[in-house]
Amino acid sequence: MDFEETDLGRIEISEAVIRDIAIHSYMEFLKFDPKEGKARKEAKSTVDIDLDEKVDGTKTVKINVNTKIKYGVSIPSYARKMQEKLKNDVESFSGIKVEDVSITIEDVYEEAQKPAVIEEEEEFESVEAKPELEEMASQDSTVEEEDREKEG
Repeated sequence: MDFEETDLGRIEISEAVIRDIAIHSYMEFLKFDPKEGKARKEAKSTVDIDLDEKVDGTKTVKINVNTKIKYGVSIPSYARKMQEKLKNDVESFSGIKVEDVSITIEDVYEEAQKPAVIEEEEEFESVEAKPELEEMASQDSTVEEEDREKEG
């Protein structure tokens, strides 16, 4: 636990609070709602910190993030921006110097592809049970009709 003595008393910041600041900052960087449970749970397994006390008594923190990146995004630029966001937020909210922000890109992902509409009701739910799939199916048939009109 980090603390500071003032003329009014002691101010303490727990390691858990510093970690929560880093997690919140990471989620903001990714444009996730920090209050959203599933995303927060995943972020908690992605962000780790190491609080260290120097010989002179000052505290520093190291932040480690294991994340993934969308295919086609510049990894160095993305990682640098994430480092800056995490460092600035943790330092400004806690007053503790961030010594290091290590970003490990563990995976590359592509945009989610449009799922195929399956009509086999015995294996899958029908399209009528999923309004978003029904809408996609109608958009597909509209595009197909437009293509036929262009060809004909």
